[in-house]
Amino acid sequence: MIERRGFGEYARRTVKVSLRETGTFAYLMHRVTGILLVVYLFIHIGAMSLARIQGQSFEDFMATFRQPLFLLIDWVIFVGVLIHGLNGIRITLFDLGIGIRRQSAVFWSLMALGAVVALTGLAIILPEVAGGL
Repeated sequence: MIERRGFGEYARRTVKVSLRETGTFAYLMHRVTGILLVVYLFIHIGAMSLARIQGQSFEDFMATFRQPLFLLIDWVIFVGVLIHGLNGIRITLFDLGIGIRRQSAVFWSLMALGAVVALTGLAIILPEVAGGL
């Protein structure tokens, strides 16, 4: 007799096993960063529209976003764009038939490059953040 389990048990077991695989991890990161970037885009457009409706000058509005907290948020957004973009390059390479046999190495190489760029960006904005505290 076949043992029937609920979908929840199947999903937990599948995700737990699949997250160990680089391709699944990359897939999930790409989807999560994409969704978060779309959410950020709507928030950004809403904030810009709200400032315009309230009659706030652009300089006053931008002064708010030069605060240390907002600089760190900008860096997090930058990291999200970086991860999403580099993973998009990886997917494009695979669509062109390049690097398919070395998917894990391509992914981790691009993520290492992304880490270097992200840390460089953090080093650039850190004096601004520390100076504003």
